[in-house]
Amino acid sequence: MRCVKCGRISLAIICKNCKEILRELSPKKREISGLNVYSFYAYSEIKELIHSKHHLHGLFVYKILANLSFVNFAKTYKFNQQINAIAIDDNVKSGYSHTAILAKALQTDEIMPVYGALRASSSVKYSGKSLSYRLKHKRGFKLEKQINFPVILVDDIITTGTTLLEASEICKKNGINVLFALVLANAKE
Repeated sequence: MRCVKCGRISLAIICKNCKEILRELSPKKREISGLNVYSFYAYSEIKELIHSKHHLHGLFVYKILANLSFVNFAKTYKFNQQINAIAIDDNVKSGYSHTAILAKALQTDEIMPVYGALRASSSVKYSGKSLSYRLKHKRGFKLEKQINFPVILVDDIITTGTTLLEASEICKKNGINVLFALVLANAKE
């Protein structure tokens, strides 16, 4: 087998050398219309890994990325209250949900993931689309579960921020306090 990051022969899906490189996070904070979005990597650093979500091996890639970033975040930050992590549109595709993997990695005594809570009613794909296209073709999020605690929104990537903003607006309309959003990668570098 070969490492999906560097292509070297490896028994693991991501080799030891690449894991060490991925441990070096590039955290960024981006504010979009009042919503703070925290990312762990620049998109260019993990582009090929992000795209693995379209394949079965992406399950293993996302678990590794989640352990290197989201797990450490959850261990480091204390909220002193109960929090829910909501994976954005965590529908199962290719046998798993990449956003559910990320939300699960946040689970601690204080942070509890809620699955299937925020679903898009539209199957529109934003990959490679312009901001004007994204604004015209909303995802149509619906809240599917009762949420009783403040939330962290979870997604894999932020490009224009329209998905996270739309999800945040739906939460706020339903009386849910959105603390911030966490993503693996920020496409604005």
